[in-house]
Amino acid sequence: MTEQPIFAAIDLGSTKVCAVLGQALDEDRLEIVGIGTASTQSGIRNGTIVDVQHTVSAIRKAVDMAARKANCQVTRVVVGFAGGEIEGQDQRVMIALKDREVMATDIDRILQEARTMMGCSSSELLHTIPKTYKIDEQGGIVNPIGMVGARLEALVHVVRGSDMVLANLKRSVERAGLTVRDGDLILQPLASARAVLTEDDKELGVCVVDIGGGTTTMVLYQNGALCGVRVIPLGGTAMTKDLAAVMRISQSDAERIKKEVFSLPGTFPATDAPENEASHSSPVLEDPPHSGGRRAQVKEVVEARLEEILTRVKGELERMRQSTYLARGVVLVGGIARMPDIVPFAEKIFDMPVSVGEVGSRVQGLVDQVASPEFASAVGLLYFARDQWAPGEISRRNGFVSEQPQESLKRAVPSSGIRVWKWLKDII
Repeated sequence: MTEQPIFAAIDLGSTKVCAVLGQALDEDRLEIVGIGTASTQSGIRNGTIVDVQHTVSAIRKAVDMAARKANCQVTRVVVGFAGGEIEGQDQRVMIALKDREVMATDIDRILQEARTMMGCSSSELLHTIPKTYKIDEQGGIVNPIGMVGARLEALVHVVRGSDMVLANLKRSVERAGLTVRDGDLILQPLASARAVLTEDDKELGVCVVDIGGGTTTMVLYQNGALCGVRVIPLGGTAMTKDLAAVMRISQSDAERIKKEVFSLPGTFPATDAPENEASHSSPVLEDPPHSGGRRAQVKEVVEARLEEILTRVKGELERMRQSTYLARGVVLVGGIARMPDIVPFAEKIFDMPVSVGEVGSRVQGLVDQVASPEFASAVGLLYFARDQWAPGEISRRNGFVSEQPQESLKRAVPSSGIRVWKWLKDII
């Protein structure tokens, strides 16, 4: 039976590392065969690694968990992140064709010239994404290969990151025993958009907002093309810290209380419901005796911080002068997007349609574990791996056995029995 190729992705968040393994079923669907998560233990702050040891440990734990479920060994991965100083710029590039057909090598020349015009080292470059092409006087071309003209012009969006941040990301992944090659570092908002948007969404104009633990990222599309990326160093962790300070409790207790309160319906004052409708709310929302209005206090603190985050996103949209061009509106992903009633709450701030991004229609297999909007970027990363990895670089099912149980077995088995164990393993 033919071995099934498996793509591997690691989503490095500020609060947890998520490893996802999947197989491509067709152009737009994936089968998730393995998933693992591990706490970063403060190893990543606002999307930037601040403790390599904790980060490496979390990566190993998450990958090992996913590999066990998928029964394969992971070597190469794509890595999603959202930290450091991210900058994106449009570059307009033109090359001469001399009335000949456009070839793939011409596209490569265009992209290389755009990188050169950015004026930064190759280690800082993340993405070079063509937006639109023009041959002679004909514009709006999506794919110019095979067309004939005197000159080829392209508008290219080039995204760069911090050299130090990218170097530490790569080093941490490599110290976890994994391989990261050029093009394997992916901005989380681009991955999230790949997982939850359709081509129609991009044509209409849409902004994907990913609210993570330490950062909030946003990516905009208009007329089918990328038109902007932003990273705001503020996320769900700020809500937890606010709660801990106001309620004078530990951050771990604040996080637990936050999840308990916001797992209930009716969290946000989304609509101006009549008093007679409000009386039918679930009794579970009522504060227990002697609670001192804890639930109301939690809601007030978290809603204030969430309003600040969404208001900053709206401010970025206004600075980019894009608010009036987003017919599809805003799509929310990330852990915070799971909060009940967040859609009407956000619609009041943005004054445009808001929805929660869903990946359920594009995945099968371990759907229950990845259907949540907090796994949108992890799923989207698998598409990047599928599109850019060569066949020889893909992991396959191979009866994988983790090194950790092997080591523990060696300690448990006498030295005289280790040779027998190795012999049996070779036969298996």
